[in-house]
Amino acid sequence: MKLTHVRLLVDDAPACFRFYRDVIGLTPTWGTETEGYADFETGGGSTLAVMGRVGQSEVVDLRDSGDGAMLVLGVDDLESALAGLRERGAEPGEIVDRPDWGIRFAHLRDPAGNLIEVNCPIPMEWD
Repeated sequence: MKLTHVRLLVDDAPACFRFYRDVIGLTPTWGTETEGYADFETGGGSTLAVMGRVGQSEVVDLRDSGDGAMLVLGVDDLESALAGLRERGAEPGEIVDRPDWGIRFAHLRDPAGNLIEVNCPIPMEWD
């Protein structure tokens, strides 16, 4: 078994399509802004998809959404990535350094309220 997709179920699929394409900078590989479903290339061997909750509810009963999951995006330069996100309309929070986790990160949300972490490794110094 392997992970192929992370599918975010959203109330406003067109807004989320534009967010992941225009703000996050992912390339759509399937679907369009108006279809209610789209896949995006992640560069990591799996796909990020956004799908309207209405469409998904046609095949399975859905529970209320909430912070049950978080999308984590890795970058090489956190400050540059966050500056680019701000220029494109995102509102990431403050950078947090967690040497005990080996990363530094900031959080933001997509138009559906999904929690996103953008992080990069903290170089470890070895004695």
